[in-house]
Amino acid sequence: MISKSPLGDLGAKPFQSRDRIRYFHAQTILLQPDTVQAFASQFQDDAGNDTLFQIRSKEGYPISYFRKIKTSVCFDNKCRLLDIVLYWNVTGRYLGFELPEGEFLSKTEHEPFKPEEYTRLNDLLADPFSPLANFSYEELVPKTDPAAAGLDAVSSATSKNVLDYVVVGAVYTTYKMWHFVYGSAQKEVISLTEKRLSPGFLLKILESPDSGDKIWALNHIRGQVELTPVLRNTVLSFIDNNRFNLAERAINALSPSELKSDSLQQLLFQKFPQVNYTLKNLIVTKFKDAPQLTKTVKTALAIQLKSTNGELLSNILDLFKQQKVADPETGRIIAGLLRSENNFLAQKAFSFLKSANIDDKQVVEQLNAYKSKHQL
Repeated sequence: MISKSPLGDLGAKPFQSRDRIRYFHAQTILLQPDTVQAFASQFQDDAGNDTLFQIRSKEGYPISYFRKIKTSVCFDNKCRLLDIVLYWNVTGRYLGFELPEGEFLSKTEHEPFKPEEYTRLNDLLADPFSPLANFSYEELVPKTDPAAAGLDAVSSATSKNVLDYVVVGAVYTTYKMWHFVYGSAQKEVISLTEKRLSPGFLLKILESPDSGDKIWALNHIRGQVELTPVLRNTVLSFIDNNRFNLAERAINALSPSELKSDSLQQLLFQKFPQVNYTLKNLIVTKFKDAPQLTKTVKTALAIQLKSTNGELLSNILDLFKQQKVADPETGRIIAGLLRSENNFLAQKAFSFLKSANIDDKQVVEQLNAYKSKHQL
């Protein structure tokens, strides 16, 4: 069992006392910690150990991960040892850090960090797109001064290109911690979480207030877990105009096998009138994954053609062609478009009907009338 420390207050504000220093971002997977599982891995770095700890809830869901780091941060190994514990949430996002009792981070000449410097470090480590990813260790301090290579400091010798991405006076510490956060340990975090995926667990991740967590969960549904009714409804709830990235990922999360379901097709189409032009196109494209369109969806999409133009119009007709739609009811709706004053719409309808070969007297008559009118 795990005690309240160190996880009971991960969502709390940064904490510092005489005994222990901890800085965390808000925990977004709101489950109570219950057990800790240790996993040995070959990280191939100089962090001092190859053990990653997974914290689980009583349901067996991962909540977060941590790794104990002990390493030097200077070229000449004369700097103070970095002794720290790094934390990740279940999607691999940086969560925070904790120092053992009595430990502290230091800068030039072993000067301890100030509280605002811990806060800055915590914020810097939360940036997965930091330019630190593109710097080599040797590029941090130009070799104009041989003595500078042994300093864990931002001094006059430190590359000016890196100043905005490090704690002043602790360039190597910042750099090494960032690379520990986003290195092989992060990949192992994601791999271990993927092994525990289930509909219930993904629902918990989708409850996160962090959009990155939601996108991660939506990306890990298709082909990996069963789309239960509750999970299906949750996924569909993200399809709206206010959150395009989430809406796009939610549509993508629906697999061809799931689109065999008539009810899912109808629920997906219910979103069609509610969303913008771009999302309408994505929904139509998603229907191309369905083994067969339901009669209700076919008719509803055909009716939509009357008020549709451009790419969306072509997309719907391409869907009908791909699905080999040739039933008289849908054909008659499309044939009605041949009389439209919108030449583009009429031409698209004609092109579709000419290739569809719909065996219906009314459709054939309207098609022949259009040919005669336009001398085709």
